[in-house]
Amino acid sequence: MKQREKKSIIQKILFTVLCVMFLFTCCNRNRIMISGVIENYDKSCFVLRQILPDEVISIDTILVLNGKFSYGLKSNQVGIYLLQFDDTLFTSFIVNSGDKLVFYADANNLKQTYNMQGNEETKLLIENQRKLEQLYQKTKLLSDRFIQSVYKDNFDSLICVLDSMYAVNFDNHKKYLTDFILSHPDKLASLMAFYQSLGNNAFFSMEEDSKLLETIYPVLSKTYPNSIYIDDLKEKLAKSDD
Repeated sequence: MKQREKKSIIQKILFTVLCVMFLFTCCNRNRIMISGVIENYDKSCFVLRQILPDEVISIDTILVLNGKFSYGLKSNQVGIYLLQFDDTLFTSFIVNSGDKLVFYADANNLKQTYNMQGNEETKLLIENQRKLEQLYQKTKLLSDRFIQSVYKDNFDSLICVLDSMYAVNFDNHKKYLTDFILSHPDKLASLMAFYQSLGNNAFFSMEEDSKLLETIYPVLSKTYPNSIYIDDLKEKLAKSDD
């Protein structure tokens, strides 16, 4: 009788241990870890936001101690987020359940120094962000030349040249994005690339470029089933066909 009781107790202990291990594994699987270093950052915190299909919401404030931070985020599906350091300085990234991302930047030159490692999606997203930043710099140079030309006698002809250069730069970037999207049909970064814009000027529109999204939608829906971003894309494609 005692032997049976001991066996029953051992079985219960083993069952409890297995349950705890299972719950621990599930929690880790749904937990996203974001850590990093921000050199020359004189603030004590920054904001974590999530980019949803139709809005951007605040998730939490992340504390920074001696330029370092660490944060755990629970999620059971892919998400698009951004770290916002002030009104103009921020960087976006893509994470899935179980990802561990490591961020680095120098606050004195965040746009040129920031980097985040941990998954392929974020690597591709940063690649696109850097390309867009290069285009911004080219556009700024053209804008500066425009201002310098205002009072010149050949102002009208110079404007035509500057407009032409802007159009070429814009079209080249749109071609880059198109090639990127078609080369990575299974990546959420491709969907983000479609929504890129230069100021108020979008590179693509649902009215004129929906065929591009229709090309990658079947692959994206298989890669990320039940994703709020893919569900939103499905609705937008359905509306564009009406």
